[in-house]
Amino acid sequence: MIYAIVSIIVIAIILMVLSFFMNDKFKELESQLEQFSISSMQETYQMKKKIKVLEEELLTDDFSGNNLHN
Repeated sequence: MIYAIVSIIVIAIILMVLSFFMNDKFKELESQLEQFSISSMQETYQMKKKIKVLEEELLTDDFSGNNLHN
């Protein structure tokens, strides 16, 4: 009986020590999600910037076209 208790305690200690050295999969997943979020935000910013430039070009074309007709 004492051998069983000692072996369980030894196994528990070994597993506890191993858990400190193993890679944390949630940390890797969190890092990947953070990278995806950053790249998504960058793409959204670039798209908004391009849309703003296009809108400004269209507005200036409309004003120059209206001036030619008047």
